[in-house]
Amino acid sequence: MVVAHMPSSEDNGVWHSPQDRARLIVDDGGTEWEVYDEASWSIGLALEWDYLPQVENPGLIFVSRVDRRRVWPCPPNWREMDAGSLLALLKQARSIS
Repeated sequence: MVVAHMPSSEDNGVWHSPQDRARLIVDDGGTEWEVYDEASWSIGLALEWDYLPQVENPGLIFVSRVDRRRVWPCPPNWREMDAGSLLALLKQARSIS
């Protein structure tokens, strides 16, 4: 089962605007992954990271309870991609944990 959605406006306030919000996808193993553009980081997100965000040439970040991964460069149309396309990118992503 593959699911994707945009978090609601009631989610935590670490995102600058609705277009900065992460998307949620679920892989075939049932693992939930938050997906977001590294360029949309905020100080609230940065405090949770073990690494500094890439300001130049940001990537697309995938975060779950099992791993944190990045794809370079962030595809400009990632918000319009369906969940299957994002999951295909996840398979290409490199671990940054």
